[in-house]
Amino acid sequence: MKARIGKTVTEINIGDSAYFAKTMSDTDMLLFAGVTGDVNLLPINEEFAKKTIFKQRIAHGMLTASFITNIIGMKLPGYGSTVKNQSVRFVAPVFIGDTIEIGVTITAVNIEENTVNFSVEAKNQKAEVVMTGSGIAIPPVPLDDDEEE
Repeated sequence: MKARIGKTVTEINIGDSAYFAKTMSDTDMLLFAGVTGDVNLLPINEEFAKKTIFKQRIAHGMLTASFITNIIGMKLPGYGSTVKNQSVRFVAPVFIGDTIEIGVTITAVNIEENTVNFSVEAKNQKAEVVMTGSGIAIPPVPLDDDEEE
């Protein structure tokens, strides 16, 4: 069986884009807290969060940012890709129950270095921007025909 790979650097064009949507749940907050050890009360304790400027729980910022890797690793460029560099700005809070759509758009292609630059924008269900960013990804390199998974 031939290994599946995403788009190589020569198959990617400036302006290519891909999206991922996720509704933030209580389970997501607890799993993220457990995996990362980030047990900040703001995302996981409703009573604590009510006393903050947000008046309710907000999602871990890095959980929202981590969905960028879903796009890079699964869609654009896809399988075999990795993020080399990533920068994000949290523009507005993401609340539990919000549905977030993250979009990645290719802004530059460097064939010699086998990298692509990308921009990121995430919006909630009200079309409000909640996160922006940019980064560099390394697309997969072509595999030899005889390589297998």
